[in-house]
Amino acid sequence: MSNSRYNYYDPEFNPEEAQGNSLLILITGDTFSFSVIQLESGKVLVWGEQYPIDELVTPASLKQILAADYNSVKIGIQSLSFTIVPDELFEREKLTQYGQFLDKDADDVLLVNKLDAQNYVVFKIDPATAAAVSANFNLDLVYFAGKAWIAGVNFSRPYNQPLYIHIEGDFLQLLYCNEGRLRFYNTFEFSNPDEVMYYTIMVANELGLNLDATSVILSGDISIADRKIHRINDLLPKVYFNQNHVVTLPEGFISHQILMLAGLSLCESLVVN
Repeated sequence: MSNSRYNYYDPEFNPEEAQGNSLLILITGDTFSFSVIQLESGKVLVWGEQYPIDELVTPASLKQILAADYNSVKIGIQSLSFTIVPDELFEREKLTQYGQFLDKDADDVLLVNKLDAQNYVVFKIDPATAAAVSANFNLDLVYFAGKAWIAGVNFSRPYNQPLYIHIEGDFLQLLYCNEGRLRFYNTFEFSNPDEVMYYTIMVANELGLNLDATSVILSGDISIADRKIHRINDLLPKVYFNQNHVVTLPEGFISHQILMLAGLSLCESLVVN
């Protein structure tokens, strides 16, 4: 059973004339969301969510869209097992050694991206996900999903050193930067709103943040009516939705809900593997 849905489909989009567009895919667990972006204007032409990952292997409802000849394809994958290595310590030939810091099985696939201006990220993807991507795409197109979100956050920073939170499926990501440098980034898996609150407070305490004075900026698969948001608002006075507009959405759509997926459009075209 699938809850997949089109959020939007521009009637002018023609999969047979896809050059000039980019296909963005974000894999979270066993589902994925996707968007087709017009490169020149940054306009969203197609946006869909909650498709089973099997649709990447044997496309059915998305066959024409996934098989179109795009200018570029970028695939973000959520991974709970990763390590961040500063530029000055990173050596490509030591990739296997970095992998020893991960909770990694023998058949997991190890990848590396440039995370931001100062860091690399080494991360794993499970063999089933790697096989699903490889069925019709190349693993060289894969990005660490946190990289896409950080790129979306860095697109504009209207707040002074806030704590950023992104929620996608059952994954919670927290990011804190100070003076333009990454000070904290981690991903947690949660099962209820109380755990979202717990991880937020735990990270804030570890960082020594005064949450009465620190803005908390939210993005992801959440809305104002979400219980997770109410739980955060119970204790934190300065909670806002991220207002960054990385792509041009149709009227009535909310930018923070597509921030990570849209952030893939900001990632460089070459991935270090």
